[in-house]
Amino acid sequence: MEITPNNKRKTSFRLSDEARAEIDREFAFVPERHIDAPIISEGYYDIPEDITESADEPIIEKPKKHWLRKLAIAVMLLGILVIAVDIGILFFTGQLWFNEPRKRDYPIRGPVITDKEGEVLWKRFSQQNIQICFIRATKGVSFEDKRFEENKEGSGKTALPTGMLHVFDPFKDGKEQAEHFIDVCGGMGGRLRPVVDCDFGLMYSILPSDEEKVSDRLRAFVDRIDEEYGCTPIIKCDKDVYDDIAGKERFADCPIWYVSEFRKLPDNVRADLWGYSSRVKFSYYESKGFLEMVVLNGGEDDYYKLTIHSDTE
Repeated sequence: MEITPNNKRKTSFRLSDEARAEIDREFAFVPERHIDAPIISEGYYDIPEDITESADEPIIEKPKKHWLRKLAIAVMLLGILVIAVDIGILFFTGQLWFNEPRKRDYPIRGPVITDKEGEVLWKRFSQQNIQICFIRATKGVSFEDKRFEENKEGSGKTALPTGMLHVFDPFKDGKEQAEHFIDVCGGMGGRLRPVVDCDFGLMYSILPSDEEKVSDRLRAFVDRIDEEYGCTPIIKCDKDVYDDIAGKERFADCPIWYVSEFRKLPDNVRADLWGYSSRVKFSYYESKGFLEMVVLNGGEDDYYKLTIHSDTE
């Protein structure tokens, strides 16, 4: 039966007559109404139940219900994990790039093609959303891209403007590198200006190099290309090479292809082209891998400056 204040179980006992008489004698001066335990009937005293129960009995607390809070936290963490994984997949598959330039601001763009892409179906490849393209031709004083001749011929049969690219070796003679590039590429009338790739990356940062000597070698390359094709080449470089060499007054006559893949194009950089990503995919080439992308930082007049007008075929 449920115990309530009105039906509280009571424990009673009876005093002997002698005990009652002794109590009356001892406490005769204390009124009965001051005795803590009220008298229910003659000889009986009410003892509260909580006095009779053991004080050592453990108190059982009801468990607090936190499962809703824990469930909400788990769902939130799972959602964050799913979003992070999705962003990672989009990023590494080239479908998401955090600083991709808007097409309305940079409508002229295109990839860099090397032998790593394998066979390129140029007729179909050129009909995609690209307006320019650069083909790697040479590197240093002896390397020639395995598919350069094939790519040069194939691209020449399309209306896609293309240019040839040389990967510059900062430790080799600049004029010798230019001669090697000219021997491999031949005439390039009607194509885009040649590109000299000075994006040395970690090699430039780690290996000791004399900036003045590298600058002299690059100037020798530029002068020989200018002599052969009637225009200075486009210098492709990152921030370090731009600050140390390409951005100096000595190369003010050369267009700049500035590589900045994780930041917007700085306002204080003299950039004609912006290399914004190396993880873009297109169709109609064998490897189906990532391509390096560049956009023209300007309009039609700026594009016209990047073409070779003299007939050097």
